[in-house]
Amino acid sequence: MRTRQRCQIYLRTMMAWTRRAVGPATVAIALVSATPSTAQDGRVFIDVNGGLQATSTDFVDNVLFTEFVEEGDFDATYAIDTGVIVDVSGGVALGRGLALGAGYSRFNRQNDASIDARIPHPFFFNRDRTIVGSSANLTHEETAVHVQLRWFAPLRGRVSLALFGGPTFFNLRQGLVTTVDFSQSYPFNEASFTSAATGSDSASAVGYNVGADVSVFFSRFVGVGVLARYTRGTVDLVSQDEGLVSIDAGGFHAGGGLRLRF
Repeated sequence: MRTRQRCQIYLRTMMAWTRRAVGPATVAIALVSATPSTAQDGRVFIDVNGGLQATSTDFVDNVLFTEFVEEGDFDATYAIDTGVIVDVSGGVALGRGLALGAGYSRFNRQNDASIDARIPHPFFFNRDRTIVGSSANLTHEETAVHVQLRWFAPLRGRVSLALFGGPTFFNLRQGLVTTVDFSQSYPFNEASFTSAATGSDSASAVGYNVGADVSVFFSRFVGVGVLARYTRGTVDLVSQDEGLVSIDAGGFHAGGGLRLRF
């Protein structure tokens, strides 16, 4: 009988402690579930942005050629202006506010090249004739894959701040001036620019990206945000005379768009 009573007392004590432990835990779970979702709460994130590559760049390609058994050359100066970018990124949470992600961006511009050429004389050595001209509507296209380690700052409410960085894999295609055409007449002391032939080359390079993203969520899964990112890489293209011309890829990106969390 005493044994039975002791067992009943033990069971009542255990049930009381269980109710005390489960009660606060249930309340905590309810509070967490009721907290508005931020970027660090979702296991998967997807960002879709439109924006601007706000950094311009320029470069010069010096091309050697042979005319009238003498070497001539021309400088083609390219100016790449700012322009629109399209950007998509996504990733998965790793825990402790960290996430691993990857993004894709594309920047496409038409640009001009100014040409300054030195044309050998048909009768005399070392008596180059200078001509100037330009070539229009050359294609400059950059695509980039950004691998990122993200850290989501522990902000409260519906606002999320993410800081990120990592390597960027660039691919660049650029239209290049290949040859210069000119006109001349006796006694050939002067020449005039008529046109320029063009081609294109592409190459890849590895650079880096760093940036920040601020998002505001209207619901658990959907929000909007703004992006600020800096990327940089140097791509070497093969020129018409088999030399290399180095072009800076990337720059400062600013944009905004849709934020999805799952």
